[in-house]
Amino acid sequence: MDEPTRDKITHPMENLPMTHEHGHEDVRRNWLSEILHTALNDLAHAERVITSLAAHEPDGFIAWGMAEGEAIQAHRALKQAPSLKTAPPPTHSDTDATVDALFELARRATQHLVRAAELATDPDDKTACLQAALHAGRLREALR
Repeated sequence: MDEPTRDKITHPMENLPMTHEHGHEDVRRNWLSEILHTALNDLAHAERVITSLAAHEPDGFIAWGMAEGEAIQAHRALKQAPSLKTAPPPTHSDTDATVDALFELARRATQHLVRAAELATDPDDKTACLQAALHAGRLREALR
């Protein structure tokens, strides 16, 4: 093959629309989205269960008020993440969750939120995730 012909041959992968770096960014963005949605759903569930427990126990709002407030604040903070584009999860009347389940939800949400903050490139996403993680951590403490 002479030199001019070799110059005209293009690499078969050359015209692909996605580069390796672009593909990595898509994977990271999808992972972040999945983590944010999971954390939002967990926080919404915790909020519903705590509110139900508070409503059904004598002096429930006194006993559960701090936990309820932190769950609400964590949920609201996470909703501010620009990368989270979803409607709030539908409400359910599932009141069978125990304090242990709530504690686990808050623990898992905290882990997801910290992981999401590490992945986020948008400063507002990072702030929303870290604020929600702070409140989710406080929720755990309130459930002890």
